[in-house]
Amino acid sequence: MLKNTFVVFVLLVFFSCQEENPKPVVHKSVTKAIVEPLPPKPTHDLITDENVVERLTAYGKENPETVVDIYTTKGKIKIRLFKDTPLHRANFILLAKSGYLTHALFSRVDEQFMAQFGGSYDELQKDIQDTLGVYTIPAEMSHHRFHKRGALAAARSYSNNPEKRSACNEMYFVEGLKYSDISLDHYEGENNYTFTKVQRDYYNNNPGAAHIDGEHTVFGQIIQGFSAVPKLTHVETDSRDWPVTDIYVDSVVVIK
Repeated sequence: MLKNTFVVFVLLVFFSCQEENPKPVVHKSVTKAIVEPLPPKPTHDLITDENVVERLTAYGKENPETVVDIYTTKGKIKIRLFKDTPLHRANFILLAKSGYLTHALFSRVDEQFMAQFGGSYDELQKDIQDTLGVYTIPAEMSHHRFHKRGALAAARSYSNNPEKRSACNEMYFVEGLKYSDISLDHYEGENNYTFTKVQRDYYNNNPGAAHIDGEHTVFGQIIQGFSAVPKLTHVETDSRDWPVTDIYVDSVVVIK
C-alpha cells in the first residue's frame, strides 16, 4: 500500500466502526510569518544526518532533563520524556531550550487521533533552525513505547524513508480511540507489525493510535493536563486539518 505524505481518510466499516487515520507526517513549508527578533547566526557546526547521533548524545549527557511544561492556547500540558529514547529526548530538550518551540503552531489536528505541532512556519523558527541544522533522527521504536492516550511521538516523512527516521522539529500528542481485535489484526497485516498482548489489552480498553505503532517513535507521555488535547483537536479545520483559528504553543518550560 503506497503511503504518501497526505493520506485520505478511509472508513473501515467491517472493523468494528474503527477509523483509519492519516499518519502524522512532516508538513511542506507554509507561509505563516510572525515578526520577531532574529537570533544570532551559528558559530558552530550544524547538526546533520551524519553527526546527529554524536551531537544529540553529547547534548543529552549535558542536559538530562525529562519533565517539561508546555503552555498552549488551550491549556497547560506536562510531559515526561523517556530515557530509553535518548536521541529524541535530547532533541526535544534542545528545541525547548533554543526557543524553537515557543509560539510553534499546531499545524494539524484530528479528532480522536492527534494534535501535531512544530515546523518552521515563521521567520523566528526558521532562523533558530538555521542555528541548529536540518536533520532527521534515527528511529528509537520499541513495543514497550506505543501510542497510548497522551503519548508524545515524532512525525516523519513517508517518502524515501525506509529507516523511518523522525523529523527533527515536528511531533504530536495522541488523543486516540479504542480498537477491537479485528481492527488490530487488520493493522498487523497492513503494517507488517505484531502487537504484543500488553498492547492488545491496552487498545481493547483504552484509547490510542494503534494503527501507527511501528511507524513512529514514541518518546514521551503526558503526565498532567491531558484535558487540553481534546480542546486542541475538536476545532474547526480546513481541508489539510489546519485549525481555522491558529493554535499555538505559547511557551515551554524545562522543569527537571
